Amino acid sequence: MSRILIVDDMAGSREAMARLLQREGYETDTAHNGAEGLVRLKEHKPDLVLLDQMMPEVDGLTFLAGIRRFPKWRDIPVIMFSALKDRTFQLKARTLGVKECLTKAEFSADSLLQCVRQHVSSPKVPDPV
Repeated sequence: MSRILIVDDMAGSREAMARLLQREGYETDTAHNGAEGLVRLKEHKPDLVLLDQMMPEVDGLTFLAGIRRFPKWRDIPVIMFSALKDRTFQLKARTLGVKECLTKAEFSADSLLQCVRQHVSSPKVPDPV
């Protein structure tokens, strides 16, 4: 089963994404900022990270730059999102290897799931009994 780490300081957003992904069969782990995200990453390497940019303590780009320094985490696909549509942020994120940059106000549950499916395998649906 694919494990997805969701790092977002907004509890409502974090919980909504986790519920959506769990309904689709993904295993999720969450963190409320980049510092906690690093702790979660060390506990269980995820197959994908959903990462907010604007967070206290450690922001998304700083978190991303930090994990890219380690070979064991360099290959983890990351989808970043931000409340702001900022071209400079998007360019920096892509330079650090981000797969997708989404603007919070513009993406839907379906588009988020589509992005996730592009970068991790879909969970196996159990056979009906």
